[in-house]
Amino acid sequence: MQSSGSTSEQSRIYNERIILHLIRQHPEISRVQIAKRTGLSAQTISVITSSLLERELLSVVGKVTGRRGQPSIKLSIHPQGAYGLGINVDRNHISAALLDFTGAQVLLLERQVSFPTEHSAKSIAQDLLQEVKLTLGDRWSKVQGVGLAKPDYMDSWLDRLVTNQDQREDLGSLQMALAYWQSDAFEHWLSEQTGLSCFCQNDAAAAATSELLLASQTPQKDFFYLFVSTACGGSMVVNGECYSGANGKAGSFGLMPTATGRHGKWVLEALSLASLHRHLSHANLTWPDSPHLWHQQKWQIAVQEWAREVAEEIKSAMVSLIALYDPQSILIGGPLPTQVTLALIDSLESVLEGETLLPLPSICMAQTGNIAGVLGAAVLPLYETFAPQQNLLLLSSKR
Repeated sequence: MQSSGSTSEQSRIYNERIILHLIRQHPEISRVQIAKRTGLSAQTISVITSSLLERELLSVVGKVTGRRGQPSIKLSIHPQGAYGLGINVDRNHISAALLDFTGAQVLLLERQVSFPTEHSAKSIAQDLLQEVKLTLGDRWSKVQGVGLAKPDYMDSWLDRLVTNQDQREDLGSLQMALAYWQSDAFEHWLSEQTGLSCFCQNDAAAAATSELLLASQTPQKDFFYLFVSTACGGSMVVNGECYSGANGKAGSFGLMPTATGRHGKWVLEALSLASLHRHLSHANLTWPDSPHLWHQQKWQIAVQEWAREVAEEIKSAMVSLIALYDPQSILIGGPLPTQVTLALIDSLESVLEGETLLPLPSICMAQTGNIAGVLGAAVLPLYETFAPQQNLLLLSSKR
């Protein structure tokens, strides 16, 4: 296989994105500091930053004083220079988020729905999009695209994941309706409704992308993101970028088998909100309608029991993940309640101790929290348009 290098235009775009990323991490940075951190020439930085200022992607926020000669300007990301719009279709809700160019939330909307069909998803999405357009007004032209985050295999494992009693009575019809999500029809529909390009990822990969761009602390370059929702999935981040594999299925942690099948044959069934729902029901407990109830003793006991059992069920899968990938850390995100996540982390650390000769990665909560799915969806257009991805520098390979 013969591969070519990059063109001058590709290099310019990559350098532009490097500068934007650096300014995002270091607001009020000067051109001199950019040169020190990137190694780019003063002329290159001047040309690129002048273009970014003209396009209103950057703004001047002051001047560096106390130096000889002409004062150097301080640069920051222009919040209204661009927006990212995201739609997250999950098994238990549909949500929308609008982020400004700094990554700050402008709007966050959510509608509860159990296993949305095409009709319900389009109806809810139209309402959400209308609210976003009303919020932005004339600034709608600054939206860079619409991101769509959704789980893979929406129509599978319904006997284990569906907790709505009405839907459980006719799982066959529900499965037929959910086959809609096997195609990219909703992605095309979103593009038609918005007039924007649609960037689609599974929810785990989108959540991992949100960690890369929105985390308040600089994220590590090699981590595994474990996304826990009605089911669970994963995403591998290698050298600061999501790794999708040959068929786009890398990181499919949920498709690994469990130890005994007590909470389901596959990890995605055992490590899930559906599994927790079942466990609470067997303990004669309802799902708490207030966050503080998770702290009450009877719920704490049930949660700790569930966390210990699930940790044992997925122990072998975790050991395999560590052996094959050797991540710096494993981040757990998604709509799993905080108290449950903390109990799960404690149990995983306990069962993994002594199970591998390799260094154990740290296991911690993701910084972007329980709305990581929709934030990740909204990040996708910004990430695809402005992030310094290595593949920008490569021309198509030729055999």
